[in-house]
Amino acid sequence: MTESDPVATRTSKHDRPLGTPTGREGSAVSSSSRHAVVLLVLCCLVVFAAHFRPWEVAYLEEWPLARDWDTLGPLGFAANYLHWTLSRPLHLVPTMLGLALGDGWPGMIFLVLAAVAVLQLLAVVWALRPVSRSAWLNIAVGMFLALHPLWPAGYLQRFLPAQTAALGLAFALGMLIRWLVNGRITWLIGGWVTLLAGLATYPGPALVAPLASLVLALAIPASWRRRMATVVTVTAASALMTFYSLVVTKFISPDAPSYELGNIQHSAVSSVKQLVVLVGGTLRRDGSVVVLGIAIVVLLAGILVLAAAIPRWSGVLIAVAAIASPATTVVFFGNTGWLSDIDRISYVISLALVPPLMVWPLTRKESRPRLQGALAALLVALSGIGGLFGVLHWQPYIAAQHKLLTALGPIVREAGKDEIVSVVDRSGTLGFFPSFPEQYLGPASVVWNSDNTPVWLCFDTSSALPSGASVCESKDTGTTLRLAGSVQLGKGTADIYIGKREKE
Repeated sequence: MTESDPVATRTSKHDRPLGTPTGREGSAVSSSSRHAVVLLVLCCLVVFAAHFRPWEVAYLEEWPLARDWDTLGPLGFAANYLHWTLSRPLHLVPTMLGLALGDGWPGMIFLVLAAVAVLQLLAVVWALRPVSRSAWLNIAVGMFLALHPLWPAGYLQRFLPAQTAALGLAFALGMLIRWLVNGRITWLIGGWVTLLAGLATYPGPALVAPLASLVLALAIPASWRRRMATVVTVTAASALMTFYSLVVTKFISPDAPSYELGNIQHSAVSSVKQLVVLVGGTLRRDGSVVVLGIAIVVLLAGILVLAAAIPRWSGVLIAVAAIASPATTVVFFGNTGWLSDIDRISYVISLALVPPLMVWPLTRKESRPRLQGALAALLVALSGIGGLFGVLHWQPYIAAQHKLLTALGPIVREAGKDEIVSVVDRSGTLGFFPSFPEQYLGPASVVWNSDNTPVWLCFDTSSALPSGASVCESKDTGTTLRLAGSVQLGKGTADIYIGKREKE
């Protein structure tokens, strides 16, 4: 027995959108429904194509993961990374699925990434369905999440866990909307479990989720009891995952701190001021598109209110939530480096803008349909353009990796069993993100060239690169070096040497 609610009385047990025509009236909109299905299918194809790029093979962490999968096997792989993922136990599950599908080839991780992105679109459309009658608006908001125009890093395999967490959040929000509408406790429990699974994959949305629950609770007509239960339940899920990561894991593995706790012990921010300065500096330096995205959402709210397309309070809610979205970056307080990383900062801000955008179809009026349709089309277009630039952003770095790895092929095959191959970079291109951090070059060569010859990256002189570049020393490069090849990269060359390993 659920409490009386005016919204619940208008909603069927099948979560039919409010006001959906029935009987003969329904036949009048069948053509429109077919158009919506065709549009949704086309959008799914676009999202899939943007994320499924197996020809790129891998980029960063996927190289050692693929090597270890091939060397250790699935069970050995899981055991090897058990401690590293203890604080986020589902972190590598999506990546392992991709490696399993590709029989160890990392290119198939893109298949999982593409599937997750498509499911994000479908999750948003499904989430809004109990309340919103506009399939076009629902799809537009879903495309913003699935194409993440403010977050180029979402097109990389390394952020597959983050994408999976975003998918979990989207489905959880759909369950919470159904709880708010009809009061069935099973939806509230389902949302809690789904959100917790997402956070166990990647805890980045731990602050986005409570903000999203508050926004939706205020947007949907429901009793204050349900609204409070929604926010408390979601906040409890985030708090529970945080408690597990920082406290419970200490008892499970007392000898070594978890990933999150280890970072907090060594690199946490020291004050609120430092956090604000770091986030502000990152947005000012690298996040102009993110700031523009926030401004566009605020502007959209103003236009919709002035056009009487949504209530004034909805416009205020959208604008305030959008402006508050940078506050979700607090989740990265454990490492000052994370707060200086635009890929992480833009992830949570972009994700936090989805709930304000959901308020639009949830509270829209029937007035000004053409204007609303045009704005929805503009949102889809901007998402598509942002997504295209997101994919293109990484292509020069990936091309440079492939060029170097291809050049290494005949050289590693030439090297003897007691020899090592060294890449001496003189181009200022390698050794740091986003080009080729040195710890990934060796595993990448093993996977790309199917050759276990050790490959080392070093520099003639010390470098101030963020990754901490290594000066070439004989203990690493070997002795009696001979030049085996050179690769033109950027403004200089990377010379490739073969040397004999020093005897220990």
